[in-house]
Amino acid sequence: MQFAYEALRPDGSVVTDVLEAAARGDAADALRGKGLIPLRLDESAGGGTAQEQRHAGANPAASYFQSARLNVRDMILFTRQMKMLLEAGSPLVPALEAVETQTTKPFVRVLLGRIRERVEQGDSLAVALEPESRFFDPVFRSMIAAGEATASLPQVFGRLCELAQQQQKTRKLVTGALLYPAILTGMLTVVVAILLFFVVPRFMVLFTTLNSPLPATTKLLFDVSQGLKHGWPYLLVAAGLAGAGLVLAYRSAGTRTWLDELIVRLPVVGPLVSRLIFARVVRVWAAMLRCHVPLLDTIRQSREAVSNMAFLRLIDRVEEAVSGGGRVGQALADAGIADPVIVSALRTGEENGRLAEATDFVSSWLDEDNVTTVQHVTRLAEPVLLAVMGVFVGFIAMSLFVPMFDMATAAH
Repeated sequence: MQFAYEALRPDGSVVTDVLEAAARGDAADALRGKGLIPLRLDESAGGGTAQEQRHAGANPAASYFQSARLNVRDMILFTRQMKMLLEAGSPLVPALEAVETQTTKPFVRVLLGRIRERVEQGDSLAVALEPESRFFDPVFRSMIAAGEATASLPQVFGRLCELAQQQQKTRKLVTGALLYPAILTGMLTVVVAILLFFVVPRFMVLFTTLNSPLPATTKLLFDVSQGLKHGWPYLLVAAGLAGAGLVLAYRSAGTRTWLDELIVRLPVVGPLVSRLIFARVVRVWAAMLRCHVPLLDTIRQSREAVSNMAFLRLIDRVEEAVSGGGRVGQALADAGIADPVIVSALRTGEENGRLAEATDFVSSWLDEDNVTTVQHVTRLAEPVLLAVMGVFVGFIAMSLFVPMFDMATAAH
């Protein structure tokens, strides 16, 4: 039986080839006997054996949880527990079994059970994770493979835990920054809706009964109120169609690229979004390089850490430059996406053979700086939103009370 494989050499390079073996486990043993760490191992022809079905997770429990997701908290718990058990000296299979037993989520228990079964049958952990690519991205699997190759799996799980924790921290930072502006925007919407749908119509009836002349702003306010009161179903339909159109347009590669580039070019928000994404990319580089993943593979796999098309093109340019013998720092400088101090730090790390330490330092510095920047933008947004709310409410109040003052003056 022939198996096509992709494996990691001791020097960190990747090799792909085909070998003969009686079973998948024998093929994995043969590769390890050659000093290789399997990254991917697939039967090159056919595949209806019971073993292959197990590797594909073809069982009722797995099918039942097919739509489940592994969230950041699940990843933090898994990597933290694995780090603790492996550092305590536990072998890999008992460690997986212990984590599987302790988890409270049924689908996570099924997932870990499938992984444990593959490891028990002779697969490396990296190969056992391959069929679960929906839950474990290439960054995760590459770091695990490198950890197995260098006998540093506990440290790798520690770095994966740090990555997940930083992702959770960034998400909470952004969510917290958006919470107060979202509350103010919601309050403004509710207040304006109450005024236009309930308060303004009453004043309209009053002024119509008195047959008094109205300023242009008051007439405009009454027209808007009547239009919303009678046409709100059409507005809801139009908003729904517009939202659906935006979603469909974003799925188009060209439109998505244009929108992603527009976001990073927006004033105030654009630089902040760029720094948040760039910090994520550099942190992934630092984690993978510290796990002895080759530089080119590190750059290539970091594509999985971002979805912004502008940054994906940046990573492509960096990969192309490094493939041609260039430097990461110079590629970032040419792209103009990083501050000069960051470029200098990465250049120094490359020249001294300490790129992993340099990326680690830069990512930590970016994370701290991003916290300050997000707080600054949030403080800037608060008075702006309050001013907008004051303008809307003030315009409505003036439009309603000015005619009343005119009538009171005319009565005297």
